[in-house]
Amino acid sequence: MNKIFILCTVIVVAAYAAPDSTSDLTDSVTTTAEAATTTSAPLNPTSTEKPALNTSDQDTVEDRTRLAANLFKDYDKNINPDGVKLQFGVVLVDFHVLEEKDAIESRVWLRYIWKDSRLQWNAEEYGGASVLRMDSDMIWKPDITLYNSLDSNMMVCWHSNVLIFPSGEVLWVPPCKLISCCHLTLKKHPYGEQVCRLKFGSWTFDGNVLDLDFYKGKKTMDLSDLSNTSGFEILSNKAEKTDKFYPCCKDPYPDLTFNLTIKRLPGEELFEKL
Repeated sequence: MNKIFILCTVIVVAAYAAPDSTSDLTDSVTTTAEAATTTSAPLNPTSTEKPALNTSDQDTVEDRTRLAANLFKDYDKNINPDGVKLQFGVVLVDFHVLEEKDAIESRVWLRYIWKDSRLQWNAEEYGGASVLRMDSDMIWKPDITLYNSLDSNMMVCWHSNVLIFPSGEVLWVPPCKLISCCHLTLKKHPYGEQVCRLKFGSWTFDGNVLDLDFYKGKKTMDLSDLSNTSGFEILSNKAEKTDKFYPCCKDPYPDLTFNLTIKRLPGEELFEKL
C-alpha cells in the first residue's frame, strides 16, 4: 500500500512539474525566433505596415501574374512619380586605397527606398500578395550617381530586382563598385589621416521633384558587413546633406556626402612592397 501511495505521489509531482519545463522550452524557442526576425539584412524596408520579406505569402503565381499585368498595363517608367522623397544609404562591404590614383575603391550595397503611387494595390484582391519582386528595368528609378567618381561609368552596379509593396513603396539594394577621388594628404605619409568622401545626388532632378534623406535617418555608412582588407583603419564615419544651388537653376539640388577618416595600420606598407 505504501509503495502504491509513493508511486502516485511521484506521478502527481511530475504532472505539475512538466508544464514548467515545457514553458521554459517554448519561451526559449520563441525568444530565438524573435531574435532571428530582427537580424539586419541588406533588404530591410522601413515601413511598419507590412512584413519585410514574408516567404510564406498565400498568393500564387497566378495572383502575381495578374497583379503585374494590372500594375504595368498603363505604367510608363520614363515618367517620374510626383514629389519623390528618397531614403538613401550606403553599406560599406570593403575598400582599398589607390594611392597612385589618389582615390578609394569601395564595394558597397546602395539602399534606396521611395514611393511610387502608381504601384499601389489591395493585397486582398491578389491572394494576399504582400510583395512583388520585379526586374529593376521595369520601373522608374532615381538617377542617383556618385558625383566625385573617378570612373567614366560613374557607378558600376550589378543588375538586381526591386521589391514593391502594396503601399507603392519600392526597395532597391544594388551591389556596386565605386572609385571616388580622395585627395590624399601626404604630409605625414604613410601614416597621416586621410579623409575620403562619397558624394551622391540626382543627376537631373532638383530637390522639389526628388528630395534626398538618409536611410532610416542614419548619417553614417553602415559598417556592419565590412570586411576590411585595405590595411587602413576607419577613425571616423560621418555623413551630411547639402542643398546646392547652381547658376543654371533656381531650385536646390540636394546631395548626401559620406565622409570616412582613415589611417594606415603600422607595418602594412612593408607587406605591400614584398
